[in-house]
Amino acid sequence: MSAPATAYVRLWRQRWVPSLLLVGVCARVPLQAYVFAVLLLAAERTGSYPAAGVVTAVLDVAYAAGVPVHGRLVDRFGQTRPLTAAACVNAVAFTGLLVTAHLGPATGALAGWAAAVGLSLPPVAAAARALWSHVIDDDAVRRTALAVDAMVLDVALVAGPLLVTVVSAAFGPAWAVGGCAAVLLGGTVWFSTLPPSRSWTPARRGASLAGPLRSPGVVVLLTVSVLTGALLGVLRLGFVEFAGERSDGPASGGLALAAFGVGSLIGGLLYGSRSWRADAAVRMRVILAGYGCGVGLLTLAPNVPTLVALCVPAGLLLAPMVICNFELIGRCAPEGTLTEAFAWGITATFTGSALGNLVAGALAGTPSAVVFAAAAGFAVLAAVVATAGAAALQPSGKGS
Repeated sequence: MSAPATAYVRLWRQRWVPSLLLVGVCARVPLQAYVFAVLLLAAERTGSYPAAGVVTAVLDVAYAAGVPVHGRLVDRFGQTRPLTAAACVNAVAFTGLLVTAHLGPATGALAGWAAAVGLSLPPVAAAARALWSHVIDDDAVRRTALAVDAMVLDVALVAGPLLVTVVSAAFGPAWAVGGCAAVLLGGTVWFSTLPPSRSWTPARRGASLAGPLRSPGVVVLLTVSVLTGALLGVLRLGFVEFAGERSDGPASGGLALAAFGVGSLIGGLLYGSRSWRADAAVRMRVILAGYGCGVGLLTLAPNVPTLVALCVPAGLLLAPMVICNFELIGRCAPEGTLTEAFAWGITATFTGSALGNLVAGALAGTPSAVVFAAAAGFAVLAAVVATAGAAALQPSGKGS
């Protein structure tokens, strides 16, 4: 058996790993789908895309603000009670959103319920990442687990919107929103009742209100996450504009985004299948520099087919970068703050994505090469930040 296959077989044979990966898919696909579903619902009920944009913007901001709070509760009380409570409150919020959309689709009311949905979303992804060190002792196997975790995110990123599109076309967006709510509730409750989650005990944490933010290493990693999130935000809008300018239709930009995800999936499979001698902090710098070069290839695309083809190599280092980030957060987070640290990573990525949207909007009308060069620039800047903060990313940079 080849070395790459052996690495994944070793992971699969670890107790509870198959269950954790399966439930991770069930809990994360709706997290990648619900924003799109709510966007379609709000657009249908209000008849206004700007109004739908307001509702989904509120949803994103609320989620970014709420997830670190949920992470801190998990780090304090364990996983089962906070996750179950959040899932139940979230189900009520989704119900309120659906009822409001049916009875009186005022933008303000929809935005209010969207805020409730975002604030109450349970931090399943952060909790799952915190569990890997509890379930797996071997560093190499744990690194493979983080690779698979990142690939689950890639799969969810592609499958979630696709499922929403199919369900909305067949039954209407309200059914898609309801489906997201039901799967999210079931997946979260299932996850929180698994023995590894129930037995997970948070480490004793210090009295600092800053939590993981008191670690210089975590701050460096969150800054990197903001910048790489901005890269993706620029690309999402840039792909749509590129396709629209060439008469292929804005929707064709989704093909480029999907190809980028395929590249990330391939890169994650290759990266997670082998052991690495270089320290994670060194790997992070090299990966970010290569990521910038890969995205820079997109400036050469003259048409949509070429852009789609170039997106595969451009996305190869996305998953490895995310895996390295996970590994370093686990190293740098102070005792008792691991889940909150992963949750802050989600907030940083969402914040960066919003920044990228603003940058891409400001560059609208400029040549696409300029837009893609700006995206690559964010990766280069992230590499500079990782290099400047290298000392904080060493084991001694864990924080007090």
